[in-house]
This record gives sequence, structure tokens and C-alpha cells, in this order.
Amino acid sequence: MASTKHRAAGFSLVEVLVSIVVLSLGLLGTIGMLLASVRTSSESATFTAALNLARDLSEKARMNKGVAARNDAGNAYLVEDWREGGASEAASTGAACVGGGAVCSTADLAAWDMNEWQRRIAKALPDARASVCFDEAPWNAAADEYTWTCSKTGRTVVVKLGWTPRAGLGAKADSSSAPRLVMQLVAGQVRDGQAGS
Repeated sequence: MASTKHRAAGFSLVEVLVSIVVLSLGLLGTIGMLLASVRTSSESATFTAALNLARDLSEKARMNKGVAARNDAGNAYLVEDWREGGASEAASTGAACVGGGAVCSTADLAAWDMNEWQRRIAKALPDARASVCFDEAPWNAAADEYTWTCSKTGRTVVVKLGWTPRAGLGAKADSSSAPRLVMQLVAGQVRDGQAGS
């Protein structure tokens, strides 16, 4: 009778092992959720940085609309398929348009703005890619996504930004995918005989 009381009063080794396995599975699930949360927070911060960079360029283009509205080689804001570390990164930077005594033309200001903007993109976005162009149809309905190619027609200047999101622990997603952010910067050409505002 004493052995029956002793068996009922304590836990068996099997019950302890089962509870350890259940606890371990719960902890692994929690760790997985925490890692997913960190990745999501990181991607959200990167998207916010990209959105702020696009807004910043939009403000610069609106302040220098005489250059930004031109659909020709004189518009330094137009950049097609710029990539971080690419050959186009060594493009003309324009005059240093900073400080009280700085003397620079609107074209120099546009070139300087773009050089600084590209430098900031390279710092903020992993494996950055950008296009700033006139594009009347940035959405490809057949593929159901935005495209990197620019029509170079229309009245709207758009910025297209892309970067490589972090897919997992140390792995990267495909960097040749569609733009992750497309935003209108400024209406480019004169409409109905009136200057755009």
C-alpha cells in the first residue's frame, strides 16, 4: 500500500520529459515569432526611409521646377536605372550649392541635389536601385506590378525605388524584382496653355 501512495504523490520521468518537450516547442515558436517581428520591423523601417527619400526628392524637384519639368538631357533629376555602386554613380556632381556664398545655376543645383540624394539612397537602402523619369504608364497590368522601364513620355515625373529585402537569416531576396516604391514627383509639362502649379 505504501508503494501505491508513493507512485500517486510524485511525477513519473515520462511526464517530466513530455512537459519539457511541450515547453521547448512553445519556446521555439516564441523565438520564431520574435525573429519574424524583427525582420518585419526592419523592412518597415527601410520602406519608411525610402518613402522619406522620395518625398525629399519631390520637394527638391518642386522647388526647382524649371529644370524638373524638362523632358530632355538638361534635366539632371532624370536618372534611369541607377544602382548603388554602378558606373552612373560617378556622374557630374555640379557645383557645391551649399552655404551663403554659393553661386550655382538651377542646373547645377539639380545635379547637386541628385548626387546628394543618390548618396543618401546608397546609405539608407540595401542594394539600392532607382529611376527618376517621365513615365505615363509605370504600372504593367499584364504582369500586375510596376516596371523599371520608363516610357519617357507624358507629363509626370515619377521616382521608382528598389532595394533588396532581407529574406531570412543571412539570405537575400532577388534584387532584380519590380520597384518596391513608385511615387509621382511633379507634373512636368505645360497643360492647356497654363503652367502647372
